Amino acid sequence: MGLLEKLNELKSAHAISMHVPGHKSKTIGNLNDIEISFDMTEIPELDNLHEPTEILSELNERLAKKHEGYHAQALVNGSTTGVLSGLHALYDESKTIYIVDDAHKSVHHAIELLNAVPKTIKISEILETPFDEKSIVVLTYPTYHGDVYDIEKMISHAHSKGGKVFVDEAHGAHFDITENFPKSSMNFGADIVVQSYHKGLPSLTGASVVFVKDKHTMRRVMKYIDIFETSSPSYLSLLSIESGHAFYEEFDDEVFFLMRKSVKNALEDNNITVEESNDPAKFILNIKNHSPYTLEKAFRKHNIYSEMVTDRGVLWCLPLWHDGDTFPFDLLLERISMVEVKEEQNTKTIDLSVLIGKKAVRNIVPYPPGVPIIKSGDLITERDVTEIMQLRINNVKIEGLEDTLDYYTER
Repeated sequence: MGLLEKLNELKSAHAISMHVPGHKSKTIGNLNDIEISFDMTEIPELDNLHEPTEILSELNERLAKKHEGYHAQALVNGSTTGVLSGLHALYDESKTIYIVDDAHKSVHHAIELLNAVPKTIKISEILETPFDEKSIVVLTYPTYHGDVYDIEKMISHAHSKGGKVFVDEAHGAHFDITENFPKSSMNFGADIVVQSYHKGLPSLTGASVVFVKDKHTMRRVMKYIDIFETSSPSYLSLLSIESGHAFYEEFDDEVFFLMRKSVKNALEDNNITVEESNDPAKFILNIKNHSPYTLEKAFRKHNIYSEMVTDRGVLWCLPLWHDGDTFPFDLLLERISMVEVKEEQNTKTIDLSVLIGKKAVRNIVPYPPGVPIIKSGDLITERDVTEIMQLRINNVKIEGLEDTLDYYTER
């Protein structure tokens, strides 16, 4: 089956998106205004994304108004481009990188390219860490599950010691959209912030924005964007950033919270436990006496597709419902009522014992969420193998495992 056939199969089944991108199969926002014929290149009238001076400069200026005092650059290769470019720009003048243990794989890739040796700390240790003027502090805010913390104090602490703060805010593009949502780290002066517009807002996959506080740093960021980002940017992606930003500026949350309440009630009526994170657009779901992995499969049987499943629960990214959206809301409620969870016996046995005591040849990363559980060069322990086997049994995709396994079994 080809990709087109598979996508049409999902479309024909009226698959319901409780995952990113935020346009939810073009039912949220205004992507109907975007035509495939708009897929153009850098003709004179359309500017140059890597050195914008005209129409794309105007787009960046509108994006920068999201928070006063910031410069902005639209990105078409996702937040990964912003992470790689931003960390390289800061490392030009700083030599110690502090990362929290939930850092995304793109952060680890940037560090690997820099040949840097990071200092890994826990989020609870930030306020006691003696940063200095050569420090870069990398924070993930919010977490994949939508958890937030007192980032204002952390930014203030790092700045008081002369350090710089880089915030991976990929899952927070919709923060500040109304007063009922958490605040962006830009409210507190983070030096560089990267947001995935496609995750929290109705934009196309890969549509992202990097925000930079200092003009001198922005010049260095642009230098590295020129290195890491494609030289053939998608104007469809750029147009979707403009559309998503307009949605952000105009959004009213009344409809959203009404719909959210109805979905929560429907889930609880079917004995599904709803954990509400700090981000109102995230639900973490569980059901008594069954694993989250079994619950996720039950949703899929009814063509409801979730963002992620971990031991904590099934993660749903809720649509930003609004007046005039075309999201299949009634169908979602109907399908939720039909979900029946039955534990299935998984008889798969996977022997990975050959890896115990060996060095990982690549980062080993369950994806999503994209946070390495074993880093390249780390010794793999028996506990690591047990965790990997459990993830494999539950059909969690794990990047880097096959390369490491092949390395030690095919030699």
